[in-house]
Amino acid sequence: MSLYFIAVVPHKELRQKAKVFSKDFADRFGSIKSFQNFPHITIIKPFHLEGNHENILVDRFSLMKLKTTPFEVFLKNFGCFPNRDKPVIFIKPESSTELQSLYDEVHPMMKFHTYAKIFPHLTVAYKDLSPENFQKAWQEYQTKTFEDSFLVDKICLFKHENKKWNLLKIKYL
Repeated sequence: MSLYFIAVVPHKELRQKAKVFSKDFADRFGSIKSFQNFPHITIIKPFHLEGNHENILVDRFSLMKLKTTPFEVFLKNFGCFPNRDKPVIFIKPESSTELQSLYDEVHPMMKFHTYAKIFPHLTVAYKDLSPENFQKAWQEYQTKTFEDSFLVDKICLFKHENKKWNLLKIKYL
């Protein structure tokens, strides 16, 4: 059984900027997991699939005929999911309309989840951010400013292997 997900990945410069924040969370707030991952916005959250179905998945992904055209995502400031056990801090897209539309188009072709709405975000701290450290970090980050943007002109299919996410296939819009 293998693990996969679909995401949009910002350009290298923006990924480096996001990693600076993830590094801050790792160093000052003990949240190392996000720093070990790569910055992205999830379109289809991780799902399991039997290994012998990977070819079908890759074919389905490759053959999708998307109507969505390239669009700009504007990121502004920080948000959070103050989950009791596993809080998350992220960089917020100003509008998620285009990302939701992309999800609405990709989801029926992938058919791996039943959720109807996504909450797009670019995570900078999660999983191992303790509730106590979340409170300290969020006090600072809720007023911190950040602005940038990137062009979404492709979606990426990733597979989890050897304890990391590896790019399996790119689909251009």
